[in-house]
Order: sequence, then structure tokens, then C-alpha cells
Amino acid sequence: MSLRGQAIVGVIWTVADTFILRGLVFVTTLILARWVGPAEFGLVGILTVFIALGTSLSDSGLSASLIRASNRDSDDYTTVFWLNLGMSLVVYLILFLSTPFIAEFFKQEALVSLVRVYCLSFVISAISAIQLTRLTIDMSFKRIAKLNIPGTLIGAAVGIYVGYIGYGVWAVVVMYLMIQVIQSMCLWIFATWRPSFTFNKEKAKYHYGFGYKLMLSGLINVVFQYLYDIVIGRLYSVKTLGFYERSHTFNNYPVTIITSVVSKVTYPLLSSIQEDKERLGTVYRKILRITFFLVAPIMTLAAAVAKPLFLVVLGEAWLPAVPFFQILCLASMFYPIHAFNLNVFMVLGRSDLFLKLEVIKKIVVVIALGIGLLFGIYGMLWSSVVVSYIALLINTYYSADLIGYSQKQQFLDMLPSLLFALLSAGGVIIFDSYISFSSILLQIITEICLGGIVYLGLNMCIKSEPLFYSISIIKEKIK
Repeated sequence: MSLRGQAIVGVIWTVADTFILRGLVFVTTLILARWVGPAEFGLVGILTVFIALGTSLSDSGLSASLIRASNRDSDDYTTVFWLNLGMSLVVYLILFLSTPFIAEFFKQEALVSLVRVYCLSFVISAISAIQLTRLTIDMSFKRIAKLNIPGTLIGAAVGIYVGYIGYGVWAVVVMYLMIQVIQSMCLWIFATWRPSFTFNKEKAKYHYGFGYKLMLSGLINVVFQYLYDIVIGRLYSVKTLGFYERSHTFNNYPVTIITSVVSKVTYPLLSSIQEDKERLGTVYRKILRITFFLVAPIMTLAAAVAKPLFLVVLGEAWLPAVPFFQILCLASMFYPIHAFNLNVFMVLGRSDLFLKLEVIKKIVVVIALGIGLLFGIYGMLWSSVVVSYIALLINTYYSADLIGYSQKQQFLDMLPSLLFALLSAGGVIIFDSYISFSSILLQIITEICLGGIVYLGLNMCIKSEPLFYSISIIKEKIK
């Protein structure tokens, strides 16, 4: 299959896996949020921080190193498997012993048992990490999607049941653990590879030498990605954290889907052509334009219809979270582009530059957050928008030289989609101020359709390349 064909098939199956299966989990958490309420659901925001930290530490960038390596063999897989598993157990033990201090810091005694149980998930993930990595290397995204189905369905069902019988936030914990356990079991049952009882020190040194920089970058990124959760959880009420957590999660859902698809598919894809700089730049440009063409209208239209959307999905108790969500939409619009830029650094073996840029960007976060705190919770939220745009400037500046795709050209390629998305969202807001609806659901559907038509119409007028390329892919798959 051609490189283009592999990319299209990979995207289709990764979208199916991410959108449909994660979508089911997302919907389940929305149902649980209505039952549990903002105050108790704020604890989920704190739990997520420690899951992300543990996963980053236990993986240590080793999976990324395996995917990038061109001469990997059985010893590489076995060595990384034992290294991953050993590190995940050590990290879990550290978190287990730290829970009393975590609970005291956030003044939430319930966190002791919640963190200890919830953090088992990254140990479970480590057990099946190599099986998943091997499928990713082979670009077997169809198989990954199929193997994820049982765990998602059973986990969501169990989560709903536990929430229904009144166990509150524990329903979320049980749901995610069940998903991880069953997905790991499926990966092991249907995989052909098994680890041997060997450990190659040279292989470990090689992979860790590349991966530890990504681990440090990932660790820094996680700390600062959830820095707002930590600060809000410490300085404000758990209820305020609940508003932020749901807004952030709700906002992140479409962005995470697209970022996950882009990262999963493009990393092995670009790794296969890493020696051809000109081709790498051409492929990069095409994916960047299509990605932003999709992301920009999704986030701006979501912000435009935020109030009726929250009423339908979460209920009136969550309406104070609407401004949080709208501001965060502006911040997250460029997240998939950040991820794509960082993939370039990994593909070209520049984990040193990856780490350096993460440090620079986090210094920016600290300064922006410090200034934002002076203006309260909304000052903090707007600081995240500023940080996102500065991070984009930094990432595109350094990726430009590596692939021969200038920063100016990257911005010019994204500009039409950004302008048309803002115009479409602005049109929806104006339309909403003049028209009243008897049904909230009808309002949401009408306004999204209106915004979408305006956006596509504007792109048609300039004969947008991403639009016509997307249409050609759809036609190709329908035939």
C-alpha cells in the first residue's frame, strides 16, 4: 500500500477507535457528571493529574524509541517490556506512599483511597504497552480499534451501573480501571509476541538514552498541563475545580481525538520517510493544513453554542462552567498543531531539542499563570490562551528549519481556516441574539448547521485546498 493509502486507512481506523470508543466513555462521564455534581466531580480533576504523571514516568519515552528505531528485534521488545513494567511498579509504590500528603495538600481525605486505586491503571497499561507498540509500528490501527471495543463497552456499562447505585466519583474510577484491564487482556490474548526472561543492558541503554529526554519533556508537560487543576484545587473550592475540570474535559474531547489521530498515524508514517527531508516537509504541510481546517471551526462553533450545549448535556447546575469552556476553546484550538510539531522533533531524533523547548515553554507558563493569578480565576484562564499562542510561535520556529517549511508559511497556511472559523462563529452569535427557539436541542442543531454552512461556503469561495483534498478522500472511500 502507498504511503498515502496507509495514512488514509490509519486515520479512518484511528478516528473510529478514538471517536466512537472514546466517545462512549466521554458520554458516560457526562452522565456521571449529572449524577455526581460539580463538587464531587472536582476530585476527578485531581486524580487525572496523578494518572498522567505516573503514565509519563513509567513509559519514559521507551515506546516512542521503539517506534522510531529501524533495526529493532526481539531483544529490544523484551528489554523495553521489563523496563516499562519495573518502572511502573516503582512509580506506583511512590504514589501509594505519597497519598496522605496529596490528601493533606488538597484538603480532601477521600483522595487517599481514590489515588491508590485509580493509579493502578498505568501499571495495567505498562503490561500491554509493547503489544500496542508493535501494532502501532505495523500501522495496524484497524486491529487496535477492534481490540479496544470489549473493554470500552464493558467499562462504560460497569461505570454507569456503579454510578446509578450511588457510589459517586468511584464510578469513574471503576470505569477506567475496567477499560484498562479488559483492553490489556485482549491485546495479550490476540497478540503473537511474548516476552522472554532476558534483559539486554545495551538495548536498555540505547532506548532509555533516547526516551528519557522525552520522559522528562512529558513529565514537565504533564505537570504544567495540569498546573491549572493543581492551583485551582489548592486555592479555590472543589466545586470551582469541578467546573474547570468538566469545561477542560468537554473542551478537550474533540481536540484530543484529532491530536490522538494525528500523533498515532503521523509518527510511524513520518518515521518511515525521515531520511527524505523534502518529502517530509511536503507531507507535514498537507497534514497541518487539513488538521487545522477541521479543528478551527469545531472549537469556535463549540464556544458559540456553549450555553445551550451545557444545558442539554450537563444540566443547569453546570452553567457557571460555560465561560470557562469558551475561553479554553480559544486556548486548545492549536493543540493538534503543537503535537504535530513535536512529532517532527521525535521523528528526526531531536529529543534534546524537544526537551529544551518544553523547558522554555513551561517558563512562559509560570510567568503567564503568575500574572493571571492577579486577576482571579478568569485571569488564569486567559493566561492559558496566551501560553498556547506563544507555544505555537516557539514550536513552528524550530520545526521550520528541520523540514524546510518556514514559520511564516505555516501561519499563512492556517490563516484562512482561522479567519473563516471566527467569522462563522460570529455569525452564529449574531443569529442567536435575534432568534429564539422553543427547543434547546433544535437551537444547537440549527446554529451548528448554520456555522458549518458558512464555514464551508467561505472555503468554497477561495477554492480551499484542504477542503477539496478532504472531499477527494471521502469520494475515494465511498467508491
